[in-house]
Amino acid sequence: RYALGCDRFGEGDFDLRTTYYFRRRLSEYALKTGKNLLADVYQAVTDEQIKKYKVNTRLQRMDSTQILSNIADLSRLELLVEALQRLYRILSPADQAQYRDVFQPYIQETAGQYTYRIHGKEAVWQHIEQLGQVLADLLEKLNNYQVQPVYQTAQRFFEENFKQVESQVKARSNAEISPGCLQSFDDLEATYRVKCHRAYKGYVGNITETCDPDNPLQLITDVQVEPNRVSDLVLLKQALAGLQQRTDLEKLVTDGGYISPGVDIQLMKSGIEQITTGLTGTLPNHQDGKKALSDFEMELDPEGNVTHATCPVGQAAVVHMSSSQKSFKLDFDPNICLTCPLFLDRQCPIQTNKKNTLCSLTVPKERAISAQRRRRFERCKEEARALRPAVEATIFQVKHALMHGKVRVRGLFRTTCVILCSVLAVNMRRIYRYECTT
Repeated sequence: RYALGCDRFGEGDFDLRTTYYFRRRLSEYALKTGKNLLADVYQAVTDEQIKKYKVNTRLQRMDSTQILSNIADLSRLELLVEALQRLYRILSPADQAQYRDVFQPYIQETAGQYTYRIHGKEAVWQHIEQLGQVLADLLEKLNNYQVQPVYQTAQRFFEENFKQVESQVKARSNAEISPGCLQSFDDLEATYRVKCHRAYKGYVGNITETCDPDNPLQLITDVQVEPNRVSDLVLLKQALAGLQQRTDLEKLVTDGGYISPGVDIQLMKSGIEQITTGLTGTLPNHQDGKKALSDFEMELDPEGNVTHATCPVGQAAVVHMSSSQKSFKLDFDPNICLTCPLFLDRQCPIQTNKKNTLCSLTVPKERAISAQRRRRFERCKEEARALRPAVEATIFQVKHALMHGKVRVRGLFRTTCVILCSVLAVNMRRIYRYECTT
């Protein structure tokens, strides 16, 4: 409305088709430049809201959620029949007449109706390989249609699902097919992912919001939408630069899915502390009071190098980096170590040489990072578990209008626009409730 000059809600009107034209122009601009103007508007509006209401952005939390694309859940055989049907529809009348006998068994009914009568895994597999051979022959004979998007999509589907073995076409097994393979001819960017024993076809949304308890209200500061094969680690790395530029982020609350040595180093370089509600990997062995690497206090520089280390009883170590620069050697005073109760009871991981003249501990760089991550987790887990759960409510607020988590559009750009608008609305509702109570 603002772009059209209709800045007064009580005056003027326009047809719904106008919004479709507007969205198409946004999409065309994004295709040309790679820039989503709606995302820029969201950031500009949110930054002004943060400034006006003096929202503290030093403490934020992050979580991801699955977003289902508005596509049918088709099997591989159904997609194969759909590929043949769409390929037939782009042919010229002359080519349709020439290849009618080849296409006839597959264009008389829908893909679902065709596959409904086929029972048993063996019968389905036979039909997949049979239709794969038909599709391979047609792609070779109809190569004059290579510039057509439908032909290119059908060729992509064939290459992802079939392979040539000598002169025959063989279907790839499920294990050979990439999860990023084509899921629908109507959404070429949606991907497949299994999470918590449930299959999803579509995208992943990543939400970041403020969570300082002293804030007058909490606002969503960042939103990302990517194909759902993109991991939480990648989403966090992508978000950091923008969050640092736009906010005063100092501490980030996440779950265990956002943890990795690479993320730790990037956060240390950025001066951001990450606290989590859980950790991945195996627990340290503390059986019978044994000490683990996580019981050693270490100071790390922004590159992840150990600069200072202290043992569980407080003895400082002399730190040496290995020649390969992949590990560190911590040397301790043998006069102190050999009289230490932990060492005498064999509860300390520090090792001595045969003459007991040297006490040292070798620490790989990644283990030093993970050990300090565990110390930080034990120190801050109660704070993280108190702050993070509310982000689940935010996810619900963003997705509550979606039926079973499925958007009503297809494609990455349109899905991103839907989630951006939903996040804008969530922030506006929070501001409205705050204004009504003050």
